[in-house]
Amino acid sequence: MEIVRSIEAMANAIGWRRSNRQIGLVSTMGNLHDGHIALIKACLDEADISVVSVYVDPLQFEDDETFARYPRDLEADARRLEELGVDFLFAPRDGEMFPSGTRDLTTVRLPRLAVELQGAENPRLFNAKATVWLKMFNIVHPEIVYQGEKDLQELVLIKRMIEELNLTLKLTSLPIVRDENNVALSAGLAQLTNDERRIAPILFQTLNDVAFAIRNGAKNFSKLEQTARVALRGGGFETEYIAVREASTLAVPTDKTANFRVLAAVQLGLARLTDNVGVEL
Repeated sequence: MEIVRSIEAMANAIGWRRSNRQIGLVSTMGNLHDGHIALIKACLDEADISVVSVYVDPLQFEDDETFARYPRDLEADARRLEELGVDFLFAPRDGEMFPSGTRDLTTVRLPRLAVELQGAENPRLFNAKATVWLKMFNIVHPEIVYQGEKDLQELVLIKRMIEELNLTLKLTSLPIVRDENNVALSAGLAQLTNDERRIAPILFQTLNDVAFAIRNGAKNFSKLEQTARVALRGGGFETEYIAVREASTLAVPTDKTANFRVLAAVQLGLARLTDNVGVEL
């Protein structure tokens, strides 16, 4: 595996290899877990050349302290990628990605969904993410990019950006990867205490309770969301949001909606956890 730290080196590394071969990209912020590994394995299976980016995006953090505190272990990530047989690890520095700084920057502006759900707490989050997505796409020039369904809002917004900006690449999505207790894998799980790990499965169970009610004819989605918030509070969670949405667009459902997603983001101790389940009538 080759570790690449500059945009120029990335272009040089893949340029001569590109002829008649597909490049796959898995974009991450590091601290790789089995959810990332599932995406990387899909990339290794499908693409001819595999690129994994590890870059902690400073744009999406609300303050420098939170950005500095974000856990990083590039050496451990590199060892894991080497073992998997990844071709390239692209790990640019901030000065490489944003040579003129980040205060007066050309950015991507996403549709209204970007300031709903997860974006309601941090309205700049998804526009910041999209700016780095687009930069990664333009640096690596992949034919295929990979994204998990755990961050469903992110997946839907990437899909819209690709379609509406006429980007010539394929988006492949993979189901949520869960642990033995059906907790969706994320970097945040490492921050949970043993007691909190025992509590964490309540999130998935609560989402499934809402899904069960919808399958059995419940239509008052606001009431279902409120009941779920009460259940999560009783379980020890602080709820950022829980919402019933149309599955493919994450729009507010109507009487004609047949495919739903029940989504939630919660705080449990120091960890922020997200999850979602699908409902098809």
